[in-house]
Amino acid sequence: MGQFISWTTLLLPWLLLIPLDSSRLRKFLSVGFFTFFLNTVYFQMAEVWNWWTVKVNVFFLTNIASFTYGFLPVTTILVFYFLYPNMWLFFGVNIIMDAVQAFIISPFVFEKFGLYELNTMNNFGLFLAIISHLPIIYIYQRWYDLKYKKDL
Repeated sequence: MGQFISWTTLLLPWLLLIPLDSSRLRKFLSVGFFTFFLNTVYFQMAEVWNWWTVKVNVFFLTNIASFTYGFLPVTTILVFYFLYPNMWLFFGVNIIMDAVQAFIISPFVFEKFGLYELNTMNNFGLFLAIISHLPIIYIYQRWYDLKYKKDL
């Protein structure tokens, strides 16, 4: 079951982007790819500081959970697509979604089915790690808008 969830969280979320307006979607693909990078760094930090251990994964990923390349960037793109540039709505919805991920999805889905196990970090620490992304990706998108405004 862990392999099924791992592959599902890697591939299935990308299908959610198909019905969206491609010209508007293109504006937020960069922040989705930036989320790849940022989460990859977090997973490397987690390995070094033993925050969590990835136990079940797709064959080509070792210490990075597959949802880092599917579920997380797609939800980032979707939130930006529907809520950006309203900063308060963006942060409010993200905090709620991140709480659901840290306190419900993580312990009752990802950990229960053995995708990963929290070691030195508890669910509140996971929540803080997840929400620490928010200002970084929001500032990145604002910078991207200013830098490439003429191309949009």
